[in-house]
Amino acid sequence: MILKEVKHYMLVILAGTAIFAHVAVDDSVSPMSLEEQEELKEEARDMFYHAYRAYMENAYPADELMPLSCKGRWKDPLNSRGDLDDTLGNFSLTLVDSLDTLVILGDLEEFETAVKLVIKDVSFDQDVIVSVFETNIRVLGGLLSAHILAEYFQQRDGIMPWYHGELLSLAKDLGYRLLPAFNTTTGIPHSRVNLRHGLKNMRLSAHQETCTACAGTMILEMASLSRLTGEPIFEQKAHKAMDGLWRIRHRSSDLMGTVLNVQSGDWVRRDSGVGAGIDSYYEYCLKAYILLGDEKYLGRFNKHYSAIMKYISQGPMLVDVHMHRPHTNSKNFMDALLAFWPGLQVLKGDIKPAVETHEMLYQIMQRHNLIPEAFTTDFHVHWGQHPLRPEFVESTYFLYKATNDPYYLEVGKSALKSLQKFARVPCGYATVKDVRTGGHDDRMDSFVLAETFKYLYLLFADPNDLLIDLDEFLFTTEAHLLPLSLSRNHNLTSFSLDEQHIDDMDGLNSEFARCCPNTLDLFPETVRKPLKNLVNGMCPRTMKRKLLASQFAAGNSEHLNLLKNMGIAVLSMADGRIQLVHTIASARSQADAKEGLLFMQEMLELSQSQKHLPDKSPLSVTFEKNGQTVSIAAGPAHFGKDLTGGNKVTAKVGVADPIRACGSLNNSDRLKGRIVVIQRGDCMFISKVRKAEEAGAVAAIVIDNTPGTSLVTSSMFAMSGDGKNDVTIPAVFLFHEDASELLKAIEENLGMEISITDGNSTGGRKQLVNVVNGKKTKKSNSEKLKNDFHATIERLLGGGEIIKIFQRNQSPNVQNELINLNSQKVNRIQSKEEISEWLIKFYEQVNVELMESNTSPPLDSEEGLINLKKLANKGDLPYQIVRILELLNTMNDILIRLRLLVTDKPNGWVKMYSEHIAEVKGITRKFEDCLTDLEDDIGKGVRPGYDAGKQIAINVKLKYAKLKRTFEIWNDLAKIFLEGDATAGRKGSIIVDSTQKENSSILHSAGIDEL
Repeated sequence: MILKEVKHYMLVILAGTAIFAHVAVDDSVSPMSLEEQEELKEEARDMFYHAYRAYMENAYPADELMPLSCKGRWKDPLNSRGDLDDTLGNFSLTLVDSLDTLVILGDLEEFETAVKLVIKDVSFDQDVIVSVFETNIRVLGGLLSAHILAEYFQQRDGIMPWYHGELLSLAKDLGYRLLPAFNTTTGIPHSRVNLRHGLKNMRLSAHQETCTACAGTMILEMASLSRLTGEPIFEQKAHKAMDGLWRIRHRSSDLMGTVLNVQSGDWVRRDSGVGAGIDSYYEYCLKAYILLGDEKYLGRFNKHYSAIMKYISQGPMLVDVHMHRPHTNSKNFMDALLAFWPGLQVLKGDIKPAVETHEMLYQIMQRHNLIPEAFTTDFHVHWGQHPLRPEFVESTYFLYKATNDPYYLEVGKSALKSLQKFARVPCGYATVKDVRTGGHDDRMDSFVLAETFKYLYLLFADPNDLLIDLDEFLFTTEAHLLPLSLSRNHNLTSFSLDEQHIDDMDGLNSEFARCCPNTLDLFPETVRKPLKNLVNGMCPRTMKRKLLASQFAAGNSEHLNLLKNMGIAVLSMADGRIQLVHTIASARSQADAKEGLLFMQEMLELSQSQKHLPDKSPLSVTFEKNGQTVSIAAGPAHFGKDLTGGNKVTAKVGVADPIRACGSLNNSDRLKGRIVVIQRGDCMFISKVRKAEEAGAVAAIVIDNTPGTSLVTSSMFAMSGDGKNDVTIPAVFLFHEDASELLKAIEENLGMEISITDGNSTGGRKQLVNVVNGKKTKKSNSEKLKNDFHATIERLLGGGEIIKIFQRNQSPNVQNELINLNSQKVNRIQSKEEISEWLIKFYEQVNVELMESNTSPPLDSEEGLINLKKLANKGDLPYQIVRILELLNTMNDILIRLRLLVTDKPNGWVKMYSEHIAEVKGITRKFEDCLTDLEDDIGKGVRPGYDAGKQIAINVKLKYAKLKRTFEIWNDLAKIFLEGDATAGRKGSIIVDSTQKENSSILHSAGIDEL
């Protein structure tokens, strides 16, 4: 959607915010001649057709063109690029995504041909896993836009008379195949779905993480599908997903995190920005209001926008922060996807910050020729790749349409010429591998044709050159066209785009009424002037880095000395891992301390990037020895070929020389076609495997260099990479002791054959044990903690603490009471299992968070309740949980005082009875208050900052009745002891017969198991 529609909506909904209607031209930039503008328009057209024809002639019907290989890229699990291939589905992605670009270019003949090809060749009935987000914006959006345009030209010009909604039928089929992803407790969709089987694949349904943008960029396409087909389910599901996201925003900051769990709604990554992982969610909040007219989305967008401008916008920069601590930056770099933001600000009507951020991005492009995938806050390259993204050109286009400033034509010209110079290859356009060094990757994404070339063409085109009036359309995040008239369509499959849907205002000329007055201080030149040389004028780093986190090798003595100078201590752990501890005061100098901080920050970022990689299943190393098959459970890698799903590699074994394979291999000629054995140490895992692959190895086995380590004593882990995807062979990790049998076999037969297989095929994945020596894994520390804690809870809730207290007492009355209680099995409270399970989950969750954050080691739990109290003081836990723990201790204190009364003043029961009854009742009321607070929190969402206990709060809601009953048991038990022993103290008898039956009945109804 371009300027006229922007003016209309912003004038109505954003009072006091000006859109430029007729802006004075920047005096510093001469207007571009019409001839040059026409030449650039035609050059942009040529760029599209150079890529489009290369795809059609060399790749179609594949999903994408590989411009260096000049052939098609299909969805192939055996040659996967990881998450990059989630966009592929063997449904001619590039052609579907490019359909409406052909209309923008005025090529209706090719558009008709392409539509026929899609109808003939594209099918979604395929056993492939796809990204719900990418398939929605690229394929579903492309089909809907092409359908709308086909019917429009059919009605207006009489062309394509044969077309009868086939593209809409395809879109509907695809929509239904995406719906299983929405089957979650929150309504927020899974990130991936199988087009044929939905979520029936266990591993697919088990993957419960998605990004905010992935879940929040569905509403435009899904609502359009519903309104075109008359089937409301698609729009309903998308609305529910948006509502689910809105509910889990941070209530204090109004910011969103980046990654969440679709079932629990918990945040996995709480860093917040406007770039990767969040970007198009904000975009669709505003555009959902514009397209659908639902004012709730405008309100949501305005809240988010205010928060972004308050916390994330820092001058022209947009820096990620923590959603729960918004004044603290979470990264020291920005990613290229944020370049869409100035365009969205134009749509909102906030021109000044749009000009500022766009100017910063332009200066970065001028410094590096192309905008790198990520750049630091002092504008150095962080990630050097440039995949020909459209966001910067998109914002340039919208700023030009809003301001009519020829400066933006010059910006567009620079972008166009850079693409021609650095990305054009004989067979299309290729991703630039690194803006600093050049070179290409064999990749051309479909968005290059769907968006990048489309916006370049529109920037230089005159509106009269276009076959449609863009003022009647809204651009989706993939630059597909959806008509604004959809806001009035609910059950129609066709409509007119010719209606005048913006009424004249008080008889004024419509065009004039839709314009806002100029404001001199908002002129782009006035805004840009203070930013001149923002990037090039930035002081360069004065510190030359001595060691990057990605270069660090724990066995390198030089690296260890450098870290020591930075104040970083390297501690070796029992399982062979290392722990880094930074102490600024220990650094050799202030500069070294600063570099130490940077090193630790990089190491944390590297750790976080590995943490959010997909889960890897254990593998197995299998070989024959003495006529028997031996299998050893092995750890997988976050790089190289994936062997899950029954795949395996079998070859003869080879041993690297030198054994640690951190440099050139002396015996590379003897390793070709073999599975190479390597020892851990001195360099990164992936560096070793890379050397093995260079020598021609088909797989690698890395063996731990710490003696005695095994699955019995250590936890399985997946070897990490370095962010590069250049290793293609599989690799596994074996602990030292587990590998001993393999090493003995190799000594006996150096030419032996071994296999690496999926752990499922050998039971290794299920058992996670070393089947060579038959030893099963000992209970982990966390398992022991859980058992200890369970015992504590069992004593506490089952009467064990009461019995323990009274066992110290020699009073005959109390001893007899104890015998009576034991005979009734009072310590077998049925509902103790419920609260025990609840608290154990709580304990485990906190312990895992502590271990993951490395803030402290897992706490010893001989006294589970006490240590749970310690944990409560270390994290952001629900206040009510802590109060409940305090009340449990208070109840324990009361019972201790009762014991003292029995010991010291056996005749004092009558005198103290009423006082203690009142105290017990007070405790009971406090329990009720805690439960009420918890239920209130559940009803309105867990309070901000208490995410660590959120899952527990959900469990409480489900088990509220049983918890309440359990706490009532406390009251009943206390009454039994108070009343029973008070009576015994008065009458001198063991227990009053008239009360025994009553007490037994009370205990039974409260859930006592009388075995």
